[in-house]
Formats: sequence, C-alpha cells, structure tokens
Amino acid sequence: LNISDPGGHDDPHLYTWKGVKYDYHGECDLIYTTCPKFDFNKGLHVHLRTEFVMPRQWSTISSIAVKVGEDVLEVQNNGTYYHNREMNADLTGAKSLSGHEISLKNIDVLKHIKLSIFRIELSDGIDIEITRSRNYGRDGVSFRIHGVHEHRENGGDSFHDCQGLSSSWDHPDSRDLLIGRSGKSYRPRDAIDFGPEWQVDLAKEDPMLFVENIGHHLPDQRCSDSPIQAKDQRHLEELVEADGGALARQAEEVCNHVNNDALFDSCFFDVLVTGDVTFAGEHWYTGGK
Repeated sequence: LNISDPGGHDDPHLYTWKGVKYDYHGECDLIYTTCPKFDFNKGLHVHLRTEFVMPRQWSTISSIAVKVGEDVLEVQNNGTYYHNREMNADLTGAKSLSGHEISLKNIDVLKHIKLSIFRIELSDGIDIEITRSRNYGRDGVSFRIHGVHEHRENGGDSFHDCQGLSSSWDHPDSRDLLIGRSGKSYRPRDAIDFGPEWQVDLAKEDPMLFVENIGHHLPDQRCSDSPIQAKDQRHLEELVEADGGALARQAEEVCNHVNNDALFDSCFFDVLVTGDVTFAGEHWYTGGK
C-alpha cells in the first residue's frame, strides 16, 4: 500500500487513522483508539501495553487488547491470549467480540520464524489483524487495521468519533496532526509529549482491558519516558557514532531491502537501538504484512 494502514509494531512505531507514522517510546498502558459510537454504540476500544527492554530502555508493545461491547480479546507478546479472560481459549468455534467474528491462524514461516495471526472482523470489509511473532527466539506483537482507507474513499464514517494515539479519524493533514485528549495538537516529532495524553486513566472511566492490572495507568502511575526518545537526542546520537559508526552501518545494510522510506527508518532504528539484526526480518519489513 502507498499509504500505511493504521496500527503499530515493534518498539513502538505507530500509524494514525490516515497512515501517518510516528514513534512513541514510553512504558505504560495506552489508548490506541476509542470509538464510543461504533456499531450502534457498542463501542470499539484498542489499548496497548508498552514495556521497557533493558539495558537501553527501548520500548516494546507487550500486549494488545481489543474490546467491542462487553467482549475483550487480549494478545500478549509471549504467546498467551485471552478471550473474555479465558486463557488460550479455543477460537475455532463461533467466538466473537459482540458479534464480530474472531479467527486465529498459525503459520510457520521458517524454522525460526512463527506467526499467530488473530483477525477481528469489524464492518464494511475492515478488520483488525493482530500478529504475535516469534523470530529467532524474540517475541513480538503488532497490529494493523485493514480496509480503512478504502472505507474512507467510499464515504464511510464507521469510525468518525474515534480518537487516541491513532489521532482523530479526520485529523488535519498539516504538521500538527496528532490530537491529544486535551484537544492540543502535536507534530509527530513531539510524540514524547503527545503519547502520555492517551495513557489509560481509570479516573476518567477508561476501561481496564488487560487481564493483569500492573498499575501502569492513571491515576496510579504516569508513563515513564525512555532515554531513546529524549528531546536532546544525545543518547541516540551516541548509538549512531558508537564503534566508529559500525552499528549504524550494520543497521543500514540489513535494512537495505526495505523500499518504503518510513519503514526503512523504523527498521534502521530497531536494529540500531537493539543491536539485533533479526528485526530486519520482521514481517513488517519483508512485505509479509
């Protein structure tokens, strides 16, 4: 696709409803999008749990939870999933989120790369695809919402009231396109300030979608910022210059197959920060989207 689907992957690279990419590296429970009027007021909520990976404190999505009506599907990066709090529930039957069908497909891509793909059918050809991956021993979870741009082009407005890290459904096409909970607008480069606006806040009656409550929400605890996304950028510059630029050259070489500029930048960042070249083989970067 020329325009990226809404969603998020890796550490975390996020995409708005219109497919604009930005990065937010923090540790907390976050609202990717909330749509109270979805499907005749059943409501759609997508939450992300992010956690730091030591020692560099880069952030990764550790769990994704989707709620429609009163039903919840949670998928964790360790391979565990819950349907209405039932661990690793059998999804081969008529399981759904308030009438929206759920399916699960397990794929062995290579000996050391395995995917579990969860699909939630929404409406008008739109679905949420959550992919849990195990790539050379490294666990990950990512998601994307298919069919959104076609829905918009055809005049659809099923998500007109959605807002969150996704920004708003009709967010501006200008630089200040990220709309915070306060109504304030941010540029993608200011995501370090934008992200915490969409931290789950139980005092504002945000639902707790995750089975385990680890307290990474308001009013208990604010989002923890990562030095990777510090505004002065010195930490990142040190990585680029480390070992005479060897880490940066390695990242550029292994990500050379990625043709999309935004995805190349994400791949380069992932490999540079983690030192793990297998990130370049993730399905986001190899065309297995």
